[in-house]
Formats: sequence, structure tokens, C-alpha cells
Amino acid sequence: MTPYMQEIFMFSSQEIIKNIENICVFGGGITGKKVVNFLKQKKKNVFLIDSNKQDIDCPYFSDLTDFSKLPPFSILVKSPGVNPSHPLLIKTREANIRIISEISLARSYFKGRVIGITGTDGKSTTTALTYALLSAYYPKTAIGGNFGIPFIEFCEDDLDFAVLELSSYQLEDSDPLELYSSAFLNLASDHLERHKTMENYKKAKLKIISADFSNHNFIYNERLKNEIDFKNIHCNIKSFGKDQQSDCLIDDLEQVIKTNQFRYSTKNFPLMGFHNLENLGAAILLAESVNCPSESIQLSLENFNGLDYRFQKIHTYEKSVFINDSKSTNTHSLLSGIKGFSDKNKIILILGGRPKDESLESLKKRLVELKPIQVFIYGEAGKVWAELLKPIPLQLVSQPRTALESIKENWNNYRAEYIIFSPACASFDLYKNFEERGKFFTEDVKRIFVN
Repeated sequence: MTPYMQEIFMFSSQEIIKNIENICVFGGGITGKKVVNFLKQKKKNVFLIDSNKQDIDCPYFSDLTDFSKLPPFSILVKSPGVNPSHPLLIKTREANIRIISEISLARSYFKGRVIGITGTDGKSTTTALTYALLSAYYPKTAIGGNFGIPFIEFCEDDLDFAVLELSSYQLEDSDPLELYSSAFLNLASDHLERHKTMENYKKAKLKIISADFSNHNFIYNERLKNEIDFKNIHCNIKSFGKDQQSDCLIDDLEQVIKTNQFRYSTKNFPLMGFHNLENLGAAILLAESVNCPSESIQLSLENFNGLDYRFQKIHTYEKSVFINDSKSTNTHSLLSGIKGFSDKNKIILILGGRPKDESLESLKKRLVELKPIQVFIYGEAGKVWAELLKPIPLQLVSQPRTALESIKENWNNYRAEYIIFSPACASFDLYKNFEERGKFFTEDVKRIFVN
């Protein structure tokens, strides 16, 4: 570790966990299994609770087990997928037994600096961008969290930085994480089936701020300034956005991003959409917060390849560009993606899936402004949205492939500049996840629209 990186940020969780012998792990998915194995290596007495028997070498109990029948334990490590209202968790709280997240557990053992990123949309892209900018200058940097690699998997590695995507599910059970830098990208209605209210959802997201850690760098989207109570935040604060007063000014017309440190050109930044410029603005401020040189940041942003199914350009057919945004699982994500387009662009939209419990007023207003050539809606959303989005002309189809076949049949009438697949819904009516949905869409596009 370089001299610059030798500060070690420790907090009470590590000492508490080190002195506890009996630990319960609730949730046996990828994260839960990694936690069990980690704790066994630490010679802890650990048992697992899950809805299904897991292939793992430790005592197992069904989540239907009566609380009084569980072995004694002094701390519970909860996987993010477990609903906090589960009866066993309620009993755990009533017994005054501490519940922590895998992130808190891993953080207590990590000796480097942690960069945390949250928001309703754009977390994965911003996390990947931040990792790309940092790792070019600090090779001993790892990426993980909600991004796909549990933090516990590399928390004892000799690293300078961990760049973590942090969901509201992970943050709600986390102790103060003493992050070196963090970013809050945006906030919109999502996961309310879990959090119940927007206030609860926002409260979970705001745990990304290490408010009393004076060295902490908190970076936020200027559009969130009325959502955050700054008087209780005692750290370095910077904003990004289009406002001239922003610490990171995004000028999409001039194709530059300006900070106090540098004027970055975005002409060769490969990702489309203003929302991706916002993601880049956040990543730049995070990279600057750990002293990455401007020249290194500029080169890295130009070489970034993006992530699959995040507003990804996948195909061009007779000058028409196909965009796969299967990661779009709510209307806020869709609206962010199409923010930079206008009625001068000839656009076809393909939406659908399992709709979430959210208002469609903003979407309806934007579609009226955008005047797309055609809007296709598939799946369960068709039954709900067709009436709510009137008088916008819609065509209901059974699946995305059907929409593509219709576009091909009517190609001479459409001649769109962009065909955008941004479902704005969950994938679970027809697919296992958004990745499978995106994979099938890309395959169908390249099969139907052969150059």
C-alpha cells in the first residue's frame, strides 16, 4: 500500500464482531454463502436461515422455524434479499440482537478506502465508470457490492480502494460505513413494495453519507438539493449537474464537463444520453476526490466501453440505431434515458413487462412532447398502460420480438433514427431477469435486421 493510502478507517463493528462467537446468517443466496464461509474461516459458530435447504457445511434452519427453537446467537448478518418485516427479524429486534448487512461486516475488515455509489438508476454504470477511472491510476482497486461481487469476497485483500454499488436493501441494515467518498445519483419511486414509503426509501439511500466523518467526500446530483438536509452533514460536499453553480458543470451542447480541476471533453465519451453524462460527472468528482490526475481521467473516460443492456448501442441497420436498455425497470430509468431526445428525432419505443406501482403522469407528458413514431407495449404492462396513456397512439404486442417483426414489415413507413428498447418494467412476466431479456432482444435484432 502506498504511503498516500495508509490511513485505515476502522469503526466499532470490527471489535464487536471479533468478540462474538455465535452468529446467525439470514439468507442463503450468493452473498449469504460467502458470509458463512468467511465467518467459518474466522472460527465463528455460524448457522444459516433460509427458505430452502442450502448446500453448505453449517447448521441450517428453515425461515419458518420458531424463534425460540433457534440456537443462541449474538448478531445476525442479513442478506439484502430478505425482507426486513420477516417475523424472525422482528423477533430478533425484540430480543435486542443486532442486525447488520454483509456490507457492514466486510467494511469492518477492509483496510483500504471505500467509494460508495447509490441512486434509483445509473448505479451500475457509475460504479463501473468510477472503477475504470480509479483503476487506471490505482491498479489495486476492486469493484463489487450490488454490482455482482460481494464485498466480503475481497474485504481482506491488499487493496487501495473498493468501489461499491450500494442498493437501498444493502444500506438499510448497514452501520455508518465511514466511506471515503460517496455519490447519490438520483431518487425516484422504486422498491416501495419493500420500503412502503418514499421517505423510508430515501432514508435508506441517505445512509450512503458518512455525515460525521470530516474527511468524507459527498457528491450529489443538484436535482436532489431539496431532498437532503445539509445542516446535519459535516463533510466535504460537491454537486454535479447543469446548474452554473455546480461543482461539476455538465454542458452537453459544448460537450464538456467542467470542474475546478479540469475541463473534460465528452466528445469521445462512448455512452449515449444525458443521464450517462450525469453518471460521468459523478464518477469524475469521485475520481478527483482521491487525487486521480485529470489527464488520466480524460483518457479513461474515452476508453470506457459501458455495460451490457444499459442504453447500449447494439446494432445499426440502414442508418437506424438500435438501443438496448433492458436494465430499465422503472419509468424514471426510461425517462432518464430519453431525456436528451426531442420531437426532431424520429424514435420508436418498445416498452413493457411487469409494471411497478408508480404514476405514469411524467411518462405520459414526456411522450406527448417527444412525439415518437410508434410506441409498442408488450406483456402485463399492455393491459394496464393502454388506458392510462391515452391518447398516445400505442400498439400492444405479445413480446419484444413481435414489435421488431412489425417494425421490419413496416420499415419504409417508419425509417426511425432510433429504435429504443427501454421496458420501464420488471422482467419477471416473461424472463428470469433483465440480463436474459436484454440477451434475447439483442439476438432478435441481429437476426431480424441483417445488414
